[in-house]
Amino acid sequence: MADPLRILVIMGSVREGRMAEPVAHWVIEQAAARAGLDCELIDLKDWDLPFYPFAHPPAQGHYSDPLQIRWAEKIASADGYILICPEYNHGPPAVLKNALDFVYAEWNRKPVTFVGYGGNGGARSIELLTCVTRELQMAPLEASVHIMGVWGKVQDGTFTGDDKDLRWTGHLFDELLWWGNALRTARG
Repeated sequence: MADPLRILVIMGSVREGRMAEPVAHWVIEQAAARAGLDCELIDLKDWDLPFYPFAHPPAQGHYSDPLQIRWAEKIASADGYILICPEYNHGPPAVLKNALDFVYAEWNRKPVTFVGYGGNGGARSIELLTCVTRELQMAPLEASVHIMGVWGKVQDGTFTGDDKDLRWTGHLFDELLWWGNALRTARG
């Protein structure tokens, strides 16, 4: 059996009282029950990436900024990504877009999928991020989770998905496993 896919679950919000945290923990909990996935939670609050200051992303491995080097190493270490993406004002948070822009080649040829909330289940945020991730030569998957009414599904800081959330999350993991393994083989 192949090694589990290394998946980074990236919380796309740093706001106080964010729903990204309980949702991300729920995703990690659901993934732990699936064979073939090794998920790591990435909190952008811990990275404190400044707004992207460089003219162009340098070629892979030719970064000079220490924070950019660390971020590149973290992103390169993964076989795929799950972005926890709220919808703020009909789009994704700037902190998430900035994190995607901070490196380039390390994202390439890897699957990415989305768990959205806010607005219409984060649909507009996911739509915009799909365009961005395509430009980063990622493989955005059809399987996304659109959480409706997230605020009513969090009690005492814990998110509990309903049957639809569970069904779509299962589909998300199925697709992530298939595409993640296929693309890992192709990259090899």
